[in-house]
Amino acid sequence: MKLPDIEMETILNGIQDFILIISPDRKILQANDAFLKRMSYSRHDVIGRKCYNVFREAIEKSSNCHENCPLEKVIREKRYCQTELIRLGVDGKPIYTELTIFPIWEKKGKISKFIEISRDITKRKSDEKQTQDYLVKMVEQRTQQLKESHERLLHQDKMASLGKLSSSVVHEINNPVAGILSLVMLSKRILDEDNITQDEQKLFKQYLDLMETETRRIGRIVSNLLVFARQSKIEVVKFDMNELIEQILMLNSNLLKINKIRVIEELEHNLPLISGSEDQLKQVVMNLISNAVESMSRVSKKRLTIKTFSKPKDKTVGLEISDTGMGIPKDAVSKVFEPFFTTKKKGKGVGLGLSVVYGIINEHGGKIYVDSDQGKGAKFSITLLQELDTKNIVSNLSPQGSTE
Repeated sequence: MKLPDIEMETILNGIQDFILIISPDRKILQANDAFLKRMSYSRHDVIGRKCYNVFREAIEKSSNCHENCPLEKVIREKRYCQTELIRLGVDGKPIYTELTIFPIWEKKGKISKFIEISRDITKRKSDEKQTQDYLVKMVEQRTQQLKESHERLLHQDKMASLGKLSSSVVHEINNPVAGILSLVMLSKRILDEDNITQDEQKLFKQYLDLMETETRRIGRIVSNLLVFARQSKIEVVKFDMNELIEQILMLNSNLLKINKIRVIEELEHNLPLISGSEDQLKQVVMNLISNAVESMSRVSKKRLTIKTFSKPKDKTVGLEISDTGMGIPKDAVSKVFEPFFTTKKKGKGVGLGLSVVYGIINEHGGKIYVDSDQGKGAKFSITLLQELDTKNIVSNLSPQGSTE
């Protein structure tokens, strides 16, 4: 062997990367010690043989590397090629290899040989997989934490709304109770008389009818309060948005009456049913109405407009709640759905109401927008899908919004 060949062999064997010198007809002309050791070959097993035959024996099954050979890309593009390959070692375990092939050109423009340099990146791939598995585990843990935080926040906001509502509902219940008590006393007085005339019997019946009506009204109010207050698991059901709104307006009737707010209902007849968590969407409407009432506390013109509509083409149902209140400052409109952002005075709110609203609507696959000018009221527009993919209702959202 000539001295330059000995020197070249020494250099190749001193390199830890795997090096093959391959002829244009795919014969292996030279292989360094690192390649032979990693593949458990002797030099005699490799030199002079087709490269794809060598790798076919190594993986003990038919090889298609002569069909999808990186050398073809080198010839086609007339430049070096780098790729990643997976080869099985003699132990049957995969060897991840970063492969680079350089063409060596003759003076006449033909390729005289290829130099294939490959690096074992199996450990790097293993480390990457461990890192990926660790990150996936961390994401799952964080998702669970966010889910628990979201559920707590949802309940806290509901209880805050319930507290404000209860003080108003007390008066709403006291009125019919006082009326029933008066009717009972009048009825007792009639019964105490010896001779009850026919007119008094009619009056007595009217009293009983009124008592029945008022008692049923109290029952509905208490029933709706209990439904709103309960902390239940998310249950996806089909329901009528118009009926939901009527229930909420009944609960808030005394609040609206005390604040002298005129309610304008523009509810689409025969509105398609929607699927979702009726309990959570009640909380959304309750929150928006409560915000609207507070916003109109210092204005003379107090109108709350609630509109529902459907878009059959998109298979969606829309809800708009607008007021004639103080509105939202222009620089704050883009922030109202941020956690802990609020335009209320200190002690009037912590900025979580619209955060919860945003989270619930997003969880239902819907959209919510706000349009407002300061001093000209605010309008919240919600779009909900008629048919909800139940996979969306997972209660794992982080809070993303706030009250006015």
